[in-house]
Amino acid sequence: MAILGLSAASVALTRNSKGADSTSAATALAQQKLEQLRSMPLNATQLDPGIYYDAGNKLKADGTSGGIFDRSWLVSLKDTPRPGLKTVTVTVAWTDSRSHSTQVASFVRCNAVPCQ
Repeated sequence: MAILGLSAASVALTRNSKGADSTSAATALAQQKLEQLRSMPLNATQLDPGIYYDAGNKLKADGTSGGIFDRSWLVSLKDTPRPGLKTVTVTVAWTDSRSHSTQVASFVRCNAVPCQ
């Protein structure tokens, strides 16, 4: 009976470890896209207000196609939260035994104040 209990605990630990790995990978993918967007020219079309989906979806942890992660980003309307700024929110979602998602967000300066 003790062996069965240890086996169940081992399975739970493995599952939790894999879940933590997926969360870490998703957060890294979100942060990578956010930094890429923040480094773009201020008039880049990917910074126009709207919702965008990564062309490579479903992504692997290294950002290449063929994995389990879906990455998207939302660019707010101009002057949100304040004049001269836009909010960019990147979401990475994945499904294993359940659906999960993680988000990172940042402000991006506009061309001029107020945003164009």
